[in-house]
Amino acid sequence: MVSDAVAEATYLQVLNAEGREFASLELLQRQSTKYVLEKEVREALNGTRVRHERLIGRITITMMGKRVVFTLDQRRLRVNDKEYVLSEPPVSISGRVAIPVEFLVEILPAIVDRQVELDTENWTLKIKRDRFAREDNTGPDATVSPVAATGFRVIIDPGHGGRDTGSRTKIGREEKDQTLKVAQRIRELLVSEAGIDVYLTRNSDKYMMTTERINRANDLGGHVYLGIHFNWSPSQRSKGYTIYVNSDRVRLGTGFDLGAEMFSTGKSAESKLPESKRFLSHSKLLAKDMAKRLRKIGLTGEQEKEALLADMDDLSMPGVLVEVLYFSNQQDLKIFSSPDFINSVSQAFRDSILAFRDILENENPL
Repeated sequence: MVSDAVAEATYLQVLNAEGREFASLELLQRQSTKYVLEKEVREALNGTRVRHERLIGRITITMMGKRVVFTLDQRRLRVNDKEYVLSEPPVSISGRVAIPVEFLVEILPAIVDRQVELDTENWTLKIKRDRFAREDNTGPDATVSPVAATGFRVIIDPGHGGRDTGSRTKIGREEKDQTLKVAQRIRELLVSEAGIDVYLTRNSDKYMMTTERINRANDLGGHVYLGIHFNWSPSQRSKGYTIYVNSDRVRLGTGFDLGAEMFSTGKSAESKLPESKRFLSHSKLLAKDMAKRLRKIGLTGEQEKEALLADMDDLSMPGVLVEVLYFSNQQDLKIFSSPDFINSVSQAFRDSILAFRDILENENPL
C-alpha cells in the first residue's frame, strides 16, 4: 500500500492573465507525482460538485459550465463529451480527493478555454489570455467492409488499443491484442453470411477515445453493437464472463477493470431518448442469448448487469459489452489457453448476432 505521508506543505499559486494571484492550491506528493486537491481547484473556479458516488469512486463536478467526470484510480476522464487520459490517476490522499498537477496542464485549458502555463521552479500556474486550441483527434480506424452498407450492420468494438493496453495475463498477453483477435475472427465468420455488413471500430493496435467509437457506430447506422473486453481482479473468486447492458439503473460493484471508459457522464433518465427503453429490452435479449452460448463452450458467469456505461452512452442501437473472462483467474486462463478458444468464443458471438438479426427482422424488416 502506498503511503499517504506528505512532506511540509507547499503551494501552487494560480495567477490570472495580468499576473495577479487569485488562488493558492496545496501541493501534495505521492511517490514521484505532485497532486492538488480537487476541492481547492473547484472552489478556485467557482465550480460545484454534482455527485460523489463513493461505491464506485466516480466524481462528477461542474466548472466554468463544463461537466467533468472522473473516477479515483482511473486515468481516463471526460470533459463534456470529450475524453482525456492522464499519466497518473486522481487518488484519495488522507481521505481527500486529489488530482495530479498534470490535470491543470492538460485538462484545465479545455475547461477554462484558455491556455495555461505551469512554472515548476516557482510553482505558479498562469491562466493566459490566449484561447485554448483543441486538437482534432477524430478519424477512427479503417472499416472492415470496403463497400457501402447494404444489409444488417454489425459494429464490433475491440476494447483498448495503442497506449491503452488493458489488463495482462501472467505471461504478458495484453487485453488490447486479444480483444482485437476475437473481433477479427468474428468478422471472418460473419462476412460470409449474406446480407451482413461488419465494421470494427479499430482494425489495428490503435488508441481510440470512447466518443470516437460510439460516433463511428452511430454514423454507420449500426443495428447491433458488441464491445469486447477481458477482465482482471485481485481475487480468485472473480471468474467467468460478465455481460453489461446500458441502463440508468446502476447495479455495479468495484470488482472489474474496464478503466474510466466504463463510466458515463451521469445523465439522468430524463435526458435519455425515449427509444432507449426499446434498446435496453433488445440488449437484454442479446445478453441472454450470448450467455447461453458462452455457457455451452464451458464459460460461467453473469448473464446481465445493468450499468451506466460510457462505452455505450449515446449509442443509437441495441448493444452489449462483454467481459469474456478474467485474465487473473487460473480456471479462466486454462480455458483461454486452449488452442481453439478464440475460434469457439467468436463462433458463440457470431451465432448470437445472427439470432438477434432474425429477431429484429421479424419485428421490423430492414
